[in-house]
Amino acid sequence: MTRIACVGAIALSLLGPAPVHAETVLDVSYALPSSYKPTQEEIAKRFEVGHPGVRINLRAPLATYDDVVNELLKSRLTGGAPDVSFVGMNHISLIAERGLAVPLDRFVEDQGGWRALGYYPPILSLGSVAGQQLGIPFAISLPVLHVNVDLMRRAGGSMEAFPSNWEGIAELGEKISALDPKLTGFTFQYDSWGNWTLQALIQGAGGRMDGLDGCGVGFDSPEGRRALEAFQLFHEKGMPAMSWQQVLQAFSSGTIGISAASGASVVRNEEQIKAAFQYRTLPFPMTSPSGKLPAGGTMLTVTTPDPQKQKAAWEYVKFATGPEAQALMARNTGYLPVSQRAVDDPALLGSFYKNHPNQATALAQMGKLASWYMWPGPNGLKIPSVIQDYVDAIVAGKAGAGETMTKLGAAVTALLPPCKAAK
Repeated sequence: MTRIACVGAIALSLLGPAPVHAETVLDVSYALPSSYKPTQEEIAKRFEVGHPGVRINLRAPLATYDDVVNELLKSRLTGGAPDVSFVGMNHISLIAERGLAVPLDRFVEDQGGWRALGYYPPILSLGSVAGQQLGIPFAISLPVLHVNVDLMRRAGGSMEAFPSNWEGIAELGEKISALDPKLTGFTFQYDSWGNWTLQALIQGAGGRMDGLDGCGVGFDSPEGRRALEAFQLFHEKGMPAMSWQQVLQAFSSGTIGISAASGASVVRNEEQIKAAFQYRTLPFPMTSPSGKLPAGGTMLTVTTPDPQKQKAAWEYVKFATGPEAQALMARNTGYLPVSQRAVDDPALLGSFYKNHPNQATALAQMGKLASWYMWPGPNGLKIPSVIQDYVDAIVAGKAGAGETMTKLGAAVTALLPPCKAAK
């Protein structure tokens, strides 16, 4: 080695090793591993391939969407908040109220705006609060009717003349139950998180949970009373008080005729049923032309305060809600995609729904999307449990719809913050 080279080598050694660009690690929190775990892991892997400077650390999945929000609230006091959180679709107003998420609008200003990202038109409104985009939906769930066609036909029904209202459906369920003591004719997913299916009954009839001015309760209305009367009718026609998990198992085993439940269970049902009986889905009945359906499922929020991590987190949000990841999610889980581009692309989901008509049922209801309502104030997470207790009593035959409505309206009102005086 020459003297000059030797001196150069010594100088380099004194400077230490060549600098290495730091890897950005994003902590990601999500719930419902039975629905999402393989999909979350595959999306993270594909994202890392295209973004070599970013690593996705999927935290141990939590049991429910409520747990994800509780983790965020707790981290405000203890630290350790995730960088990205998959929250329930009904939690976005609470996220805004507590200042838990970063507005995303500024990240797309130089990328052609929101329209360029190819989402279904109603999708962004589900994650928007007070003009700020705080979340992007990732997976949509809408309720549908799951039908064991074999049992339904044995009871004298047909797909061509299937009842279009809840009374007719409950009566058909009663006939199915009469075929055999081991059969349950009809079930309704009355115990869904956040009163999701109760909201579907009320919104499907043109009603709303809150008041017209966004203050107080609005379900103490004809639409709300009819929803509670439907639960009473279901009980009177023989619907047992079964949890949604019990219904899933029983339906796929062939002992339930008709089940009103999340359309996201189609993939699981088809895997379990195989050719044991003919299985079809039908749209969720709505009793008003202006009726809407609350969008269940989960949305992505950026929850890190670190500006550099926020940029990487936005790239992850954009990828997870983009065509490739959405096609993967829809095929794997049965939830509806938020990317219209994925559905329109022949290489992604272009022919998928034509070949999977049971999943196409919920997709056809996308034009009826509405927000899944969350109550404001410090009792926002408590109120759905209070409402559920009253619904449980009706389904179990311990209370009637009429007496329940008065008590329920008062109970919820007592837990709400005072209405602000009009200016």
